[in-house]
Amino acid sequence: MAETRASQIRILVVDDDPHAREVRVAGVRESGYHVAGAADGPQALQSLERAQFQVVVTDIQMPRMDGTALLKQIRRQGYPLRVMVHATLLDAALQEGLLCAGAASVIMKGGPMAALARTIEEATRAASAP
Repeated sequence: MAETRASQIRILVVDDDPHAREVRVAGVRESGYHVAGAADGPQALQSLERAQFQVVVTDIQMPRMDGTALLKQIRRQGYPLRVMVHATLLDAALQEGLLCAGAASVIMKGGPMAALARTIEEATRAASAP
């Protein structure tokens, strides 16, 4: 059986809330992606050193290193991947700052899993476009 395009994409989900992280990991996995989880920014950076990912989905509010700092560190280190930021509270200034820092998208946390899957699909399509 041939692999689907989704099954060739690796996603890293970063969230300090274990329940939220596992719900997202399971939902993304159900969409056919290879997915791993990380509890915070430093753990995410360790995961990025060990394996290749095409997309990172990160929470914004985390201890040790928040999502903004993680995004900036990913860009500084030159990882060629799409970063999607999940935020519980989102205003125009935060969204603009994250997009200017290199986020592929900023989405509201807690929305339907189908919306997250669609956003990941759009990000991976954009990443593979010539």
